[in-house]
Amino acid sequence: MNMADRFLGRKWHIRPRIFMMLLLLLAIVFISVFVAFNLFIRSYIRTNVQAQLDGLVQNFGVRDQRPPDKPPDDPYMPDLSGQQKNPLGPRGEVIILDADYEIKNYEQHGGSGELEELRQMAASLKEQAAPLASARYVFAATDDDAYYVSSVEDARRPGSFFVFYVSVAGIYHLVDTVNLAMAVIVAAAMVICFFMANVIAGSITRPVGALAAFAEEMGRGGFERKPFAFQDLEFDELGEAMNRSAEKLDAYDKDQHAFFQNVSHELRTPLQSIRCYAEGVEVGLMDPGQAGATIIAETDRLSELVEDLLYISRVDSITSHVEMQEGDLRDTLSLCAEHLRPMADKRGLRFVYDFAEEPVLLSYNEKHLYRAFSNLLSNALRYAGRTITLGCHSRGRQVEVSVTDDGPGIAPQDLPHIFERFYKGRDGKHGIGLSIVKSVVELHGGEIAVDCSEGTRFTILFPKH
Repeated sequence: MNMADRFLGRKWHIRPRIFMMLLLLLAIVFISVFVAFNLFIRSYIRTNVQAQLDGLVQNFGVRDQRPPDKPPDDPYMPDLSGQQKNPLGPRGEVIILDADYEIKNYEQHGGSGELEELRQMAASLKEQAAPLASARYVFAATDDDAYYVSSVEDARRPGSFFVFYVSVAGIYHLVDTVNLAMAVIVAAAMVICFFMANVIAGSITRPVGALAAFAEEMGRGGFERKPFAFQDLEFDELGEAMNRSAEKLDAYDKDQHAFFQNVSHELRTPLQSIRCYAEGVEVGLMDPGQAGATIIAETDRLSELVEDLLYISRVDSITSHVEMQEGDLRDTLSLCAEHLRPMADKRGLRFVYDFAEEPVLLSYNEKHLYRAFSNLLSNALRYAGRTITLGCHSRGRQVEVSVTDDGPGIAPQDLPHIFERFYKGRDGKHGIGLSIVKSVVELHGGEIAVDCSEGTRFTILFPKH
């Protein structure tokens, strides 16, 4: 792995990452503004200077309006006082050069300092071999200034050339000053970015640290709710979600402890009974036939309990991916009732069917729903007086299934707990049957409710998908 891959692949703290991102953004913005500004302003300067030089050449370059008292061989300087005002500020000037780039009419150019400046400009033109008869927009630099130059030959004096020039050193100096100011602003912005990165990173790392500590505490079994109060809504929502998760984990942890305690108790009772009867037979204190019947009954009870435990464990481990097939829910419910009919006949009970005439179609897992319906009907068989009514109807976007018995109903103190695992009401068996029903119903996205105003009525509502 090369250095670039190691740099890009390494993990960074939030603070330097934010600083680097802000710095990169600042650099992109500055470079874009710097390049665009310099390209635009230099193009603007050149365009204006060229237009100014074109006006000077056109209006003052090729003219024959010298005063009548001036002989033809006397150097004549055009009067540039009538030139148009330049938006950039500097006015155009003119000098006369001969074919050897020597300045003529020296007395017209003030002191020796200005004359030396003009000689440097003429030397620059000579070095570039600029054609004085037709030079346009030639750039000439001196020690102290910079110029754009256009020239034209004097119509009355061949070999003598009007050289018009405009100084651009001042405006270029202004551009350089602006560039320097932008660089200073960028340097100040970098310092501001550093402090902003610290502030932003702090506003992120503090909540993340608090949430990470809470997550570690939950991992160690501490599920106490934390009163988070973050400034950012997203962290507040995350903290509330973690608190809800902690509450669910706390409830699940307590359920697990209760589950194992109840399982241990439920398994211990039949095992102890089997052991007592077996030891009684062994020492000759019990009748083998009676003891054997009791052992078989306790074994059946133990097998049924283990089967229920294994089933509810499988239901808990099922994810949302369950094989579903569309079918008529009436068929599954009636088939379950027919399998339990011998038990109903033995107890003098009858099933009453309140089914819709049209098929009640639903996408469901037949094996799981059959088990849930069997548990509901078995529960009804224990408490019913004479009849058990089975209902199955389509209700708009839902399917309703009901199991009603005409028994005494569920005691008010038991009603809130009937779907809890290992909670046994009056004449209950293991306290698992109804919890299996609830788990299977929720597996299909449904809801189950119970009403004991007249007997006991379980109502299940399934959504149609």
